[in-house]
Amino acid sequence: MKKKDYTHEDFEKEFLKTPAMRREYERGVAGLLIAHKIADLRERHHMTQAELARRLHTRQQVVSRMEQDKYRPSLTTLEKIARVFGKRLEINFV
Repeated sequence: MKKKDYTHEDFEKEFLKTPAMRREYERGVAGLLIAHKIADLRERHHMTQAELARRLHTRQQVVSRMEQDKYRPSLTTLEKIARVFGKRLEINFV
């Protein structure tokens, strides 16, 4: 008997049944999106983590942790990152 492949949709149906689990999952996804956006902006501007850290007045290790979602930047830090790249920070509630 062949086992059915376990898809992401299967995961969502089983794991995210309870509201508490869904909130935790969505919180994690949000953190990963922020981490990815910081790394993407930095790379598109051909900037090293060390250079971004210098412009943010912090250490390279802090930038690395933000990009790996091991550190959640504050709203103030996100605004600083936006300014470094000539962007503005926009927050949406959906």
